[in-house]
Amino acid sequence: MEPLSDEDLMLSTPTPEELGLTFREEENGDFWATFEPTGIAQPIEAEQFPQVMEMAGFSPQEYPVDSAALSILLDAMRRGESCDQRLGGPIDALPEVFASPNQMLAGVVVHPPQGKGKDLTREALEAALKQSKIVRGLLEDSLNELTSEAMQKQLRETQKPVCMIVAYGESAYDGTDAWLETLIEDITDRRPQMDEEGNVNFLELGDFPHVEADQALVRRHPPTDGKSGWTVTGRTVKGRNGKDLTLKPKNDSVKLADGDEDLLLSSTAGMPVVHDKGAQVEQVLKVEQVGLKTGHVRFDGSVHVKGNVDPGMKIVVTGDVKVGGLVEAAYIKAGGAIEIGGGVIGRKKSDKEKQPEAQKDDDEKGKIIDAYLKAGTQIKARFIQEARVEADQEIIVQKQILHSEVTAGIKIMMPGRGTIVGGVARAKEIIDVGISGAMANVPTKLIAGETDDIKQQIVTVNNQLKQLDLQRQQLMDVIAKIKKLRKPISEEKKQQILKARDGLKQRENTLYDKMAELEKELKDRHSARVQVRVTCYPGTLIHLGEDEFSPRNDLGKVTFVLRDGEIIMR
Repeated sequence: MEPLSDEDLMLSTPTPEELGLTFREEENGDFWATFEPTGIAQPIEAEQFPQVMEMAGFSPQEYPVDSAALSILLDAMRRGESCDQRLGGPIDALPEVFASPNQMLAGVVVHPPQGKGKDLTREALEAALKQSKIVRGLLEDSLNELTSEAMQKQLRETQKPVCMIVAYGESAYDGTDAWLETLIEDITDRRPQMDEEGNVNFLELGDFPHVEADQALVRRHPPTDGKSGWTVTGRTVKGRNGKDLTLKPKNDSVKLADGDEDLLLSSTAGMPVVHDKGAQVEQVLKVEQVGLKTGHVRFDGSVHVKGNVDPGMKIVVTGDVKVGGLVEAAYIKAGGAIEIGGGVIGRKKSDKEKQPEAQKDDDEKGKIIDAYLKAGTQIKARFIQEARVEADQEIIVQKQILHSEVTAGIKIMMPGRGTIVGGVARAKEIIDVGISGAMANVPTKLIAGETDDIKQQIVTVNNQLKQLDLQRQQLMDVIAKIKKLRKPISEEKKQQILKARDGLKQRENTLYDKMAELEKELKDRHSARVQVRVTCYPGTLIHLGEDEFSPRNDLGKVTFVLRDGEIIMR
């Protein structure tokens, strides 16, 4: 006789009667099981329970069982205790609505019905959307598909949730600000100009441009209106209208075209210069050399010096300064750019003169004893030695900066193996040099992205906003007092109140715009960096934001950036 297989040795599942189990369905659809001990059969496992239900005439698909409730029933059976346990009931299809954080789209996850639960109806879906405040931009095709017979069949057969986008909002668009189009390609522009790659290049300034009278300089393009949008919850999202820019002549050198107030023409021949609000034509003064023969130069325009600027001399102009030779212990202040074909040489200072209290700006009216350059845009030189140099935008030095104090509003650029040794170099965004410091560990300080001035301006604007809020409250108190008296006021008094209210609102908008600009600039300064392309020697002190770092050993090509408030190298 052959031995029995493992399957033959397994006990068959007992019947409900042998187990002492009876099942029933309540009127509300709940599914119950009652257990009375019989002692005939051993308790069963959870995997066998569907077979017992089938024997009793109850389909597990039509009567889904809650696992926790089943565990309670089976535990009672193992202990031999009588038990009347609710095992489950019908579960209707459940629509779960979600919306994106900006409320520009909404979707629905439909959980399938179980047992004799109801399918998803259009009414139930719309009620769920309404409860979640999704009232606009609904996609009719998606709603129809979610409540279709095919979808209900799919949900029951797969028992898997279905997710679908059911509504889209409409984005708001800001209008474009008014802007000025430069109509002369070689015009000297006082604003930073970017190339196609987003880089600012001031390495080649070129010759001074020239225009004749009645030549077109710039054209104003008017602002455009913004477009409002809405979210799926029905909230209106306003689009900002573009800011306007008034084009008007700054002086007699330019004029508006007849019949076209958006076109600015030159009134005289000279050098055109663009600024933020238009353009002007500046005359160029050309001299061989600035020295005893010429005396100090103060000029409303631009100056071109063919040779050198002698020690102790001054040049103060509203336009640009171009020097073909050297600048030695001289004072140059320009509203535009300064280009030095040779270099800048100052006077070597004693330790006492290097103290902070001894370092004061040269006075335009005082005696000049050292080299000082100040430009409204950029400065370009071959080298700078023992001098103080300041530019509101960029400083470009080809060879060396030695023991000088150099400050740039945007960046300091030194191409090739350009070297900074000693002194202090400051820039708001970038310092890009070939070599910093020297083998003798000469103290050299490179500072980028200082934020103290921006933070102070933010504090000032916040204080001004608080003052405006106080003034607004005082105005509201006046209005409340008038209403309380219930006496008519004169039209003049009414207009005064309205004018005060509108003035406060306008000043508040201006301050908020200023705050947004300051916060953006503060964020931009956090991305400031110092780049040394060849060698960074010990003695170099890197200052970014509020952190400082000094290398102990020679470093090769390295870039210093801020991350989480600390300087890192990459």
